[in-house]
Amino acid sequence: MNEVLTVAMLVVMAIGVFSGFPVALVLAGTGFLGFVAAVWVGITDFQHLGLIYLRARGVLTNESVQFTSVPMLIFLGLILNASGIAETMFRLLGRLLTGVPGRYAIATLLIGLVLAPAAGVIGASVITVALVAYAPMMASGYAPRTAGGAVAASGALGVVFPPAVMLFFISNVFYLRIGLMYVALIVPVLLMVMAFAVYFAVTLRKTVEIPLDTPKTNLVSDLLFVLASVAVIASIPLSIILGFATLTEAAGVGVFGALLVALARKRLSFSSLNSVTVQTSTMTSMVFFIVLGASVFSLSFHLVGGPNVIFDWISAFDLTRWELLAMLLGVIIILGFVFDWIEVLLVFVPVLMPIISELDFADHVGSAYFAQIWIAGLIALALQTSFLTPPFGYALFFAKMAAPKGINLSDIYRGAVPLVAIEIALIAALISFPQLITWLPEMALGDADAPQLIQR
Repeated sequence: MNEVLTVAMLVVMAIGVFSGFPVALVLAGTGFLGFVAAVWVGITDFQHLGLIYLRARGVLTNESVQFTSVPMLIFLGLILNASGIAETMFRLLGRLLTGVPGRYAIATLLIGLVLAPAAGVIGASVITVALVAYAPMMASGYAPRTAGGAVAASGALGVVFPPAVMLFFISNVFYLRIGLMYVALIVPVLLMVMAFAVYFAVTLRKTVEIPLDTPKTNLVSDLLFVLASVAVIASIPLSIILGFATLTEAAGVGVFGALLVALARKRLSFSSLNSVTVQTSTMTSMVFFIVLGASVFSLSFHLVGGPNVIFDWISAFDLTRWELLAMLLGVIIILGFVFDWIEVLLVFVPVLMPIISELDFADHVGSAYFAQIWIAGLIALALQTSFLTPPFGYALFFAKMAAPKGINLSDIYRGAVPLVAIEIALIAALISFPQLITWLPEMALGDADAPQLIQR
């Protein structure tokens, strides 16, 4: 009976999501239906209905999770977007990279890192990059597939670059320190940017870039504003890593810094502040409704024994740990086609957690604790890869939504394929050389607090 209820809950949830109903309501509704079905077959009784309230309340009031930082991180990204810093940075990088092949594509990648806080909502990040970078790249003579691929890749980069919101949820799922999760992804993302930049520089080396007519601005002023914005964003992970502030405190200081940048650029009007506040409220409400819905679904799914059923199914294949890891990452990428990252992290990763916890890579990584950081980093990168992978990647659809005339979805697909190949090669390298993920967390944790490491 447990197997029947497990399959039924997954099928009902899939039907609800594909029907277009709000994901939060689908998750909560499926959870309630699963609970009623469990009562009907005698697995539990209605006296345990209060567990749903206790579960939801426990998730939202858990002091160690610091959910209060989520709206501030979203607000921070939106304020920086409203300040027009992306356009200024793109123009500045275009001037600084003069003579470098593919300079506008590389500049597009770099502004994606500055927009990392807003990239928790990938649509906002991709569309913002698109509005800034599409026209200059097309006017400079880039092929539609190159411009589309660069915009989609740039918008997806910030999803896994500190202080992206997604890393907060991954650290919560894996019970990891948020500061360690932040530093774990710095090297992989920078390697990704370098690989993408080399790809564009090589493939565009014979492209004759048409000089752009850019407005005459004060170079020193532009540079100061860009450096100030980078400092505001960098202060969040750095203050957490160095122990100066909690995540909520660091996010609050970051918001204050972003407001100062917008004010100095004379972009902080009542109208813009009102618009950003409304957008922040909308996005935050969406996130927390999904958190509540996922809590209800997760509780009912555990009551019917869903995780154990899935664990038994996968264990029946008798896979090695490497095959199991590859399969899990493949499943994460496929789930990322259909669901937003927050549903994958709050619904499916907890379901797969009994399998993940069985993966023993302590001898390969150096310790069981850092092996968890390594796996969490691989899952984050797998999710980020799914956003770029044709034909269902979210970043591709948003890149088409904001594309000018002359750029088709098929062009963006062709531009994204080599970038996805680069990402998969990078994930393979990170699997082979876990130190690329764990080196900075080990350094940040220090010898005194580090878990006992296995001699490599």
